[in-house]
Amino acid sequence: MGMTVNRRKDTRTPRVFIHKIADIRGGVSVATSELGSDYLPEGAVLTEPKDGLCHVVKVAVLTAAVTASGKEIKVKKGHLFKVGDFVLTALDGKASTVTAVDESNKDFDIIKVDADLGAIEIGGFICEAKAKAAESGAALKYEPFAVNGTGKAIVPKSNLNTDAWVIGVTKGNALPDFIATKLKNIVNYN
Repeated sequence: MGMTVNRRKDTRTPRVFIHKIADIRGGVSVATSELGSDYLPEGAVLTEPKDGLCHVVKVAVLTAAVTASGKEIKVKKGHLFKVGDFVLTALDGKASTVTAVDESNKDFDIIKVDADLGAIEIGGFICEAKAKAAESGAALKYEPFAVNGTGKAIVPKSNLNTDAWVIGVTKGNALPDFIATKLKNIVNYN
């Protein structure tokens, strides 16, 4: 009988919680099949549990500006997007389909989309959209409800159990205003 011990040093993901006040009792289970990464970071936005599962409201922060006609978006490492996802930059705006995710650079990833989203400045955001939208009508795929309290490795083909906080104080959790305002009891300092 042998025992396997997996060690992992977490150096890529920042700690964002300053105070954790109220969570969903007993924790939550997060659907991982739709995530394009092997790690769920602390501060990831989660939905309200439905049928026993939460979904991640995917958000990525831009590391370089994108021109009005640009179809390549440089983002910080640690995003959860994958090919086939839809992305938006603003509610009721455009939404495009992710056609490729290039993770070859150690400092950033490049998310390629099939149609431009308009100009986006450095430090701006892309979020997961419900469907493609040519000119207007883009909406979030999932409604924000809570924030993941502990960064955890994702085990392939299994859901992830974690703590989801509905009341708390975070610092530096990069979120667009239209998501931050839906997390009514999460105070975020930048």
